[in-house]
Amino acid sequence: MSLVRLEKISKSFGSKPILADIDFRVEEGEKVGLIGRNGTGKSTVFRLIMNEMEAEKGVIERMRRARIACLSQMPQIAPDDTIFDAVMHAFSDLIETEHELGRLEEALGNGDNSVFDRYSVLQDEFSARGGYDFRQRAKRVLHGLGFTVHDFELKISALSGGQRTRLMLALVLLEEADLLLLDEPENHLDIEAREWLESYLTSSPHAFVIISHDRAMLNAVVQRVVEVERCGLQSYTGNYDRYLEAKALIREQWQRAYEKQQEFIQREESWINRFRYKATKAAQAQERQKKLDKLERVDAPPPEASQVKFRWGGAVRTGQIVLEAKDLSMAYGSLALYKNVSISVERGERIGVIGPNGCGKTTFLRHLAGRLPDGAGEVKSGHKATIGFYDQHHESVNRANDILREVHSVKPAWTPEQVRSFMGRFLFTGEDIFKPISALSGGELGRVAIAKLILSEANVLLLDEPTNHLDIASREALEAALEDFPGTMIMVSHDRALIDRLATRLIVFDRGTTIVHWGNYSHYRWKHAEEEAQKAQTQAAKTAEDVLRIRRDEKSSPKTAKPSTQKSRSKQRKEFEELERHIEEMEELLTELEAKFTTVDPADFVRLQEMKDEYDAMKADLEGMYAEWERLAEEMAQ
Repeated sequence: MSLVRLEKISKSFGSKPILADIDFRVEEGEKVGLIGRNGTGKSTVFRLIMNEMEAEKGVIERMRRARIACLSQMPQIAPDDTIFDAVMHAFSDLIETEHELGRLEEALGNGDNSVFDRYSVLQDEFSARGGYDFRQRAKRVLHGLGFTVHDFELKISALSGGQRTRLMLALVLLEEADLLLLDEPENHLDIEAREWLESYLTSSPHAFVIISHDRAMLNAVVQRVVEVERCGLQSYTGNYDRYLEAKALIREQWQRAYEKQQEFIQREESWINRFRYKATKAAQAQERQKKLDKLERVDAPPPEASQVKFRWGGAVRTGQIVLEAKDLSMAYGSLALYKNVSISVERGERIGVIGPNGCGKTTFLRHLAGRLPDGAGEVKSGHKATIGFYDQHHESVNRANDILREVHSVKPAWTPEQVRSFMGRFLFTGEDIFKPISALSGGELGRVAIAKLILSEANVLLLDEPTNHLDIASREALEAALEDFPGTMIMVSHDRALIDRLATRLIVFDRGTTIVHWGNYSHYRWKHAEEEAQKAQTQAAKTAEDVLRIRRDEKSSPKTAKPSTQKSRSKQRKEFEELERHIEEMEELLTELEAKFTTVDPADFVRLQEMKDEYDAMKADLEGMYAEWERLAEEMAQ
């Protein structure tokens, strides 16, 4: 039975239909991507499933006792609670069971054996529900989503919008629901956290439906894509790339069938018109007309949805060196974001800037743009270089204007008709041109900001998260336009598809340092994985050597000797603690290696076999360390 089933569902808002006679179901363990242009009804589908709104027509069935969790609003949490307090609320029943077990253990310790059966049953239930590792599981999820140990103690009232979004995602993931509904979970996640989320969702046995504009994430985690378009739903098997292929093929076949039928109809109508009044052919013409009237017509494929047209004008050619930055540094008190960064940018380069949230990427971009008066170092613009800056918060867009006046401020010589014509390329038509800037959605605001950037006629673009709030179609249109841009660009982005398509060099911010990598993001990730694997192999070899040393020391000691003195017991305790640390390190290395398996192309058999051999060797070493740990534990207990 399906976890949830929507049959012949229709929903409108006022006189505007959003969904019309849609069918949608999710099976147990299924991983579904829900895509579509902004405003087509994706979030409406979620609200219908969660019973937050009623359909005007149709039936919604949910599996009895199925747990459904949705990434939506922050639940009611006391403002003085910390982040860790908040996630512990998800385990309130386990915590209560833990307390009950503690009370029963105390009773057993006092000689009350009557509670033994109750204790045994409760302990089995507690263990089966993950009672002995739920705190570690919560910490793993928080770490994966970018929270540090120090963040665990932050109060809810002090959290930023991005931190609240990540906390909401953590709470949903920890519910272990049968069906997760995730509405743009990548918001406020850096690349590392996005890839952790992909690994988590891929390995999860539970079903989920994800609304996302992150094409890399859709490719990594979903097994079926459902597109919301023209009030209907169309399902495609496979990930996002497979969806693109299938949709293009279906449209091509549809167009071919339509054209073929139109040719047939034209031939038949021509023949009928020619012989309709000829005595010897009239009956035959009448018969063919009847067949033609009964023919089931193939409709023409609907026109493609309107696309944003990001077209650039000509750009003045710059000198060979466009930007020269020397010894750039920026710190807030004792927190150094970056130090002594130097870079030379040549004409036509496409540079991507990546790194975790809060590491200083946006600050660095503002530094290059000359918008950081407190920054140390020197930035020089090259010959005829004109910088255009795209700010993800759109501070340069005047909220007091409407769209017409805002665009007119950049091109005062334009007539209102010229502004209308230009903004029509950005999907602002009719009365849209009079929309107040303050009332625009994030995607609409982004389109206005990009329009202004194009009109600035800059030949050096500094772009801070240019695809934020844009739907997939708009992102792909922007990518195509940037690919054709004749000038130079430096872009900060967590959009891996954008960086992969455009960047030829990366500036990587990592823990207070910056490195330069020649290549796109996929190449950087491959290179980084190679380096991490080499580190893991070196660490595994060192750990194995330490274990062998401990064993050699043990063999060289008389077997009958027992550590009776305080000195020998102290040494033994030290060895035991060192071994425990090595075991923990090895377990972390194995976990990291397991996660890397999901990032390798399944067709790359050689690489997969190499990783498997490395994994098996590390696993064998870990088993030997476990055996040694048990032996030392027994000796210390004597």
